[in-house]
Amino acid sequence: MKDILKHLTVANAIETIQLRKKTFLTLFVVVLVGFFVLEHHHNQPMMQDKVQVNAEQVKSGNIAIEAHAIGTLTAAKNVEITPETAGQVAKMYFQDGGVFVKQGTPLVQLDDTTYHAKLTSDQANLLYSQMDYKRKVLLGKQGAISQQAIDQALADLKTKEAAVQESQVEVNKMLLIAPFDGVLGKFNISPGDYVTVGQKIVTLTDIMHLRVEYSVSEKYLSQLKLGQTVKITTSAYPQNEFSGAVAFISPTINNEDHTISLYANVPNDQRLLTSGLFVNVTQALGVENNALIVSAASLVPTIDGQQIYKIIKNKVVAVPVVIGERMQNTVQIRSGLSVGDDIVVAGQQKLRDGASVEVEKKG
Repeated sequence: MKDILKHLTVANAIETIQLRKKTFLTLFVVVLVGFFVLEHHHNQPMMQDKVQVNAEQVKSGNIAIEAHAIGTLTAAKNVEITPETAGQVAKMYFQDGGVFVKQGTPLVQLDDTTYHAKLTSDQANLLYSQMDYKRKVLLGKQGAISQQAIDQALADLKTKEAAVQESQVEVNKMLLIAPFDGVLGKFNISPGDYVTVGQKIVTLTDIMHLRVEYSVSEKYLSQLKLGQTVKITTSAYPQNEFSGAVAFISPTINNEDHTISLYANVPNDQRLLTSGLFVNVTQALGVENNALIVSAASLVPTIDGQQIYKIIKNKVVAVPVVIGERMQNTVQIRSGLSVGDDIVVAGQQKLRDGASVEVEKKG
């Protein structure tokens, strides 16, 4: 009897183990099937639900080709006023800098007493030589003196004229004047100071005619031309736009960053700008006709570049594109699309290649 009970117990245990195995296997199969169903549903949601997007068509148009750079304004003319002759400062016509002066305006008078005295003496000698020459010419016509005497009087007259001119130059050097229209800087002297030749007295800057110095990439070399228009903006005057014209293009390319140096003349009649100011420069290089243009919002950045979702029969295809010139809200497409293609401009974050879409708004 004990043996029979023992065999029944073993049989029941084996049956229980087998039942548990079948149950575990069944649960495993159910879980596995559920996993594949969920994965399939996760990978293909777009095939079942249409994504709402905004779209527009690729257009053709003319776009301005522009080069952009950061530049610095400099004065076209900026000089240090220095004396050519040493002397004592007799008079200063301006005490402070920041004053606008016209060309020829007296700035500083050096003591010219000695040179004026010499000029007066030379002028008197010249007057005598003029009278002497006229008298001898008259006597020569009467045959009273020789031609040699007349020639000597003429030579003396020329010498006296040269002496007067030289003295006048020396007197003029003692008065320092503005060589062009501009704004004075800070004076480095005071009345009574003795100044030497070449000593810096004051700076004079032409703020009416500025120029902006900047550099552009070497890729624009074939498109650069003298006289091209540049537009200038600055944070100092955010509402204003200034203009100029290219006046210099470097004949060589910078080996360090492969850029080309340029400068453009910038009129400053209203005197708003000043030398040393940083500005944003936009140089017009020409116009490209029949260019493909899309909204900048349609671009989707990828590791390999840019792509755009193109709509074909209510499904999207991710198309790699090569972009060209960028405008404010649009961008040029050099390859990847054609005129008339429908593209997504809003809702790309929900899309995958091959997804079904429904266009809510078409521009």
